[in-house]
Amino acid sequence: MTYVDHVMRVFATEGEKEILVCGEQRITRAQARELVLRYADGLHQRGVRPGDGVGVFMGNRPETVLVNLAVHLLGARLVFVPPEPGASELRGLVEHADVKGVVVDPSFDTRLDGWPISELPFDNVERNGVSGYGTVFYTGGTTGLPKLAHHGDALYEQLTSFEMPVSNALISTLVTHGSGHGASTMGLVAGSKLVLMPSTFDAGVFVKLVREEDITVTGLVPPMLYEVLDHPDCPGRDVFDRISVVGSPIAPSRLAQAIERFGPVIWQSYGMSEAWAITMMDPALIDLDKPETLRTCGKPVPWTQVEVRDGDVHVSGPMLMKGYWGHEPLDGGWFNTGDIGHFDDEGFLYLVDRSKDVIVTGKTADNVYSRLLDDFLVTLPGIRHAATVGVPDDRYGEAVAVFVVADDEVDVPKLKAAVVDELGELYEPRDVTVVDRLPFTRVGKVDKKALRSTLR
Repeated sequence: MTYVDHVMRVFATEGEKEILVCGEQRITRAQARELVLRYADGLHQRGVRPGDGVGVFMGNRPETVLVNLAVHLLGARLVFVPPEPGASELRGLVEHADVKGVVVDPSFDTRLDGWPISELPFDNVERNGVSGYGTVFYTGGTTGLPKLAHHGDALYEQLTSFEMPVSNALISTLVTHGSGHGASTMGLVAGSKLVLMPSTFDAGVFVKLVREEDITVTGLVPPMLYEVLDHPDCPGRDVFDRISVVGSPIAPSRLAQAIERFGPVIWQSYGMSEAWAITMMDPALIDLDKPETLRTCGKPVPWTQVEVRDGDVHVSGPMLMKGYWGHEPLDGGWFNTGDIGHFDDEGFLYLVDRSKDVIVTGKTADNVYSRLLDDFLVTLPGIRHAATVGVPDDRYGEAVAVFVVADDEVDVPKLKAAVVDELGELYEPRDVTVVDRLPFTRVGKVDKKALRSTLR
């Protein structure tokens, strides 16, 4: 029995209960079941068979979640088409992913032609799940072929093995991205009511939905969490049972602020499109009087093996991708994450930086770790958010540049002096740019590529 069979069983019980909410749309379990079967038949009528690829280029709406289920119900390969790339790269991604067709939502984006979601429904045909399905996640790439992480049904078997309580869950990230897709999948298996945020995050909308829909569980990437914390109507304690922080590391000072605001309900998880659920940090183990507990991303989850080899974090386990689509499977079942990290004596993992974000500079070509500087900058009075990038430098190859979001005017000489005092001269920024808001990708990560382009 596949995970879709589990979900369809949920849909078949207590059919009047709401299961998906987005804006004015409120979908019951019975309605969701009928739509999944109709979408599956619509895809079948368009020639989709087990093993075929089906692209999904849609935003956050109930139909997206249900189309995802329909693709897997048929035993087909779900290909998430992200909104970030330009039109030419989108077409290259679709071609490289070898899809039968793309389900599109013109109200979300019009850069790709395909099967409009409004035209997809067909007959309500009963079906049983077919094994062997898979999912392909886009992981970036600005030149040549994009990187497409290919997962099989082992990922979903592991996801559905978690015992999740029934809750009112707010899905804040895109359901065509790893974090949003994982959260919605586990929520549906548990029978939770899923409330979908709009495709573009807004802290005011988040706060409103938490109050109106009695939300107890949610997941946020750090920039989203910071915006919620800075919102004047930010919820307080005794609201959330669990907040998952995913996508990128969280600044220790901001984590402390979140714990003080919401209570010990912040679960940090470390993972990526290629390797889900690598480590988890239990909030009960965080001690605000011990700074090191705010810096770790936790211990490896039981089903994942993690090793640090020459400073690089390597992982293996059932939630690791098969490989990149169109390439050979992973050699030996291990994957180099591209993250630099280390374990302490108690087995907690600490991430230092992404290897691609390390800035090599100075007379002796030493490493500046951008995350370390980001985390320090937000401890300075008035600095709410910060991002560090490397920019070309005629003398040293690269120089340090920082972007900060601040409450008041920034005293740049004082900021530079504070950096030197804390981290040393190597970390002194050449450029300090104050912005109203950092640019984010559509999945909520700071867009460092966009920041670098402003300084060249």
